Amino acid sequence: MNFDELLEIPPFSLNKDEKKKILSRRLRYLSEFHKEHCPEYKKMLDSVDCSQDFSYYNHLPFLPVRLFKLLELKSVASEDIIKTMTSSGTTGQQVSKIFLDRNTASNQQKAMVKIVSDFIGSSKRMPMVILDCPSVLKDRYKFSARGAAILGFSLFGSKKIYAFDDEMNLDYENLKLFLDEHKGEKILFLGFTYIVWQYFYKSLQKLASQNHSLDLSECILIHGGGWKKLLQESVSHEEFKQSLNKVCKIKRVYNYYGMVEQTGCIYMECECGHLHSSIYSDVITRRASDFSECNYGESGIVQVLSSIPESYPGHSLLTEDEGVILGEDDCPCGRKGKYFEIHGRISKAEIRGCSDTFEAKTVAENEADSVFNKISVLSGSIQNIKNLPSIKVRKPFDSQITRFCESLSKKLMSSAVSKEYPDVFTFAFWLRKASIASLKKRFFNEDNLVLGRGTVFHIAPSNVPVNYAYSLFSSLICGNANIVRVSSKSFPQVDIINKAINDLLNNDEFKSLAPFINIVRYERDKEVNDLFSSLCNVRVVWGGNNTISELRQSLLPPRAKEITFANRYSIAVIDADFFNNQQDKKRVASDFYNDTYLSDQNACTSPMAIIWTGKEVKSAKACFWKELSLLVKEKYNLQAIQSIDKLTLAYKTAASTEYIDKVYKQDNYIYRVEVNRIDPNLMTYKGNSGYFFEVECNDLNEIEQVLNDNVCQSVAYLGDSKKISEVLLQGLKGVDRIVKIGHTLDFDFFWDGYNLFEEFTRTVDLK
Repeated sequence: MNFDELLEIPPFSLNKDEKKKILSRRLRYLSEFHKEHCPEYKKMLDSVDCSQDFSYYNHLPFLPVRLFKLLELKSVASEDIIKTMTSSGTTGQQVSKIFLDRNTASNQQKAMVKIVSDFIGSSKRMPMVILDCPSVLKDRYKFSARGAAILGFSLFGSKKIYAFDDEMNLDYENLKLFLDEHKGEKILFLGFTYIVWQYFYKSLQKLASQNHSLDLSECILIHGGGWKKLLQESVSHEEFKQSLNKVCKIKRVYNYYGMVEQTGCIYMECECGHLHSSIYSDVITRRASDFSECNYGESGIVQVLSSIPESYPGHSLLTEDEGVILGEDDCPCGRKGKYFEIHGRISKAEIRGCSDTFEAKTVAENEADSVFNKISVLSGSIQNIKNLPSIKVRKPFDSQITRFCESLSKKLMSSAVSKEYPDVFTFAFWLRKASIASLKKRFFNEDNLVLGRGTVFHIAPSNVPVNYAYSLFSSLICGNANIVRVSSKSFPQVDIINKAINDLLNNDEFKSLAPFINIVRYERDKEVNDLFSSLCNVRVVWGGNNTISELRQSLLPPRAKEITFANRYSIAVIDADFFNNQQDKKRVASDFYNDTYLSDQNACTSPMAIIWTGKEVKSAKACFWKELSLLVKEKYNLQAIQSIDKLTLAYKTAASTEYIDKVYKQDNYIYRVEVNRIDPNLMTYKGNSGYFFEVECNDLNEIEQVLNDNVCQSVAYLGDSKKISEVLLQGLKGVDRIVKIGHTLDFDFFWDGYNLFEEFTRTVDLK
């Protein structure tokens, strides 16, 4: 079915069965068309199992909408592109690029006219006020989301004016003249939701206080987008309408849902407050766990389908919005089709939290100068930081410090809250008395004169909550005073550990240790980094390559040293025959789960790829992944954005490279990306939250490129570690750890190629 045939049918006239039949035929055609004409789209679909029945459009594969920010996807020749539209985005953000040929652009306009006319009562052009500034359409060949909306709705405008100048000041006099000129006519107002509120409504509020007002009681307002900012200001849909009515008497206000990736097929809000899908499009909500369809009334990830896009494969898209379908064919407004609500953007992935949070102490203005006013102190004090140059170091494994570690270990291990977080409990276990004694035996020789280096300034990463504590206590055990900058993100693990530290420092036994522990939080700020860098003898940067570059803008004292932990990745080598001979295969899966899912696979120690060796690989794979799948479903809290992230990455890799043979997934908990080879470049496409490259290997020399890559940190193994070390002994430059599966997160003074005991101490040459 071609699109012109669809246009002959009123947009809200078909019932569920009629619409499903017609729209399925059109969308199947578009899927085949794009697979034939867009090479990237074909590679994406070929990478996954698309053999299921596509009789109806709810079974069609969908692309994550974010792919249009990462790839240039088009199904027509470049010379046929007449317009490129871009999504909205703040400075520095990637934007979607949508390529339109003449036919697609024309069909977008035709569909919009049909849909909007059904709500405003006529397709006849009317005077139009654009609640924006003229510069929004500066480049007529490249439109933003705002520009695309203005261009589309301009079809309804006879004579048009912009309400604001390019500085976003309301041109009240010109607007009043325009309203007077068209008095008695129906006038259309159009705007981006946030701009309507922030600039139009608030300007009218101000004018009302000066006894100036506008009567828009016979006008129509259509607005869309920008709800995120209004919700942050606690402005609801109902309050939005009521407030506008109060200042200008406008009654007919229509919200719409749409996106630049599917311009034309907008979803207008009816008189009952429901968004509606027309016969040109549809909405499906899907569960994060496996992308199965939600029931009506069940909130899920919004998928949008459009019968329009022919110049790019945008006919079936998975958004990053959350919504709920309320019903179908039975809205009180009388329109047929699905009607629904949008709840907003899906939350970013976060580590699981708890309600027992620790409140930071904000530095008082009279306590320090302007630099210190930028800092929140979680443990310690500004005065302690100021006094750091005069603090005396201690010997490694000082008796008071080791008692403090033991007390903190006991406190955390006995806490019910701590037990909810395996990473907190693991840290507490590392601090126990026997563990510290073992470290002392391995690293410290009482016959040598060894002391701490002085003050250590730590920059903790934002993706592994407990990392800051390992860094802090490694340095403290070595006799140093510390400033630790924790992530500006709020993590319950950080709150739990800091509360326990502060409770102990309030005890008389440990009060004298307070100057040695200063935990702070501040936004990225060079002035603060400069100050703390000038005070330190050692700077430890855990945040990856970008953080290292940023911190190196802040100079260190001449004799200070720096320890940096750059972006790295790890792999796992599993001997299939060794695995098949294991009595407790569930334990192996549990160990692997701990290495990966406990940190959302974000730690540099978490394996990103699995190399299978041995003879019976097929049976080992089947058993291993089955056991892991059962465990992950039982224990892991998969978030919607993680599911979208994994699908986006799999499709991006398939479209951009030749690595992928097949992507295997029963649900969204585990993505197995079978590749034809593993090399350092492939690892730039690594994912997290259960996203694994997988390859079979007869000889470990086949993965020499990875083992020779100094970005490769750890090799987790199941089987014989000698086979790995033999390859490394050929002179390879990569890999700093070879460790059994289940122990990649076990922290030690040997870390990432550093001996931290030596880095944090100085040895006095005594002759």
